[in-house]
Amino acid sequence: TATPTETPTTAMPTETPTEALTETPTETPTDSPWCRVAYRGNNLNQHVDVTDRWATTAVYGGTTYDLAPGCCKADGTCFRKSPDCVAGKHSTFVPTDFAQADAACKAKDPDSALCSTEPLATGRAKRQPPNCRNSGCSYDSAFIWTDIPCAGYPTEAPTDTPTETPTDAPTDGDEGED
Repeated sequence: TATPTETPTTAMPTETPTEALTETPTETPTDSPWCRVAYRGNNLNQHVDVTDRWATTAVYGGTTYDLAPGCCKADGTCFRKSPDCVAGKHSTFVPTDFAQADAACKAKDPDSALCSTEPLATGRAKRQPPNCRNSGCSYDSAFIWTDIPCAGYPTEAPTDTPTETPTDAPTDGDEGED
């Protein structure tokens, strides 16, 4: 209130929240849950959900692994080097967080980004997105960053208005616009 009482109230809070919305939103948005899938560099069957976008390592089966970029070109082909390794090799390798991994891809090819398509193969498929197994740079022993959201996590940018009837598959957000 504009004029608070001198003695605080001792009443218990209400059981249910009010239906009125806050008139003034907060200055800064709250962080929404975030998660991306990282695949083992040499095996698509091994993957982890990484919930910390600043992480440079991931734990799988009780072992800690470095995180490395898995880059995809606009045509969907993946790469780890172009011509040099995206995040170094052997003694020059630097584990990357999500933003660093994406920036490393773009530094090699401005039209590229972290791979964002689900694997079409399983197990030890070679040179396939999203982990690009056997594509060089000794990243097969690392886990590879992707831009694939973990199952059950919200999208980064939801639409401004919800659809009346939910769809079975994601949409590109352009429906109804001419």
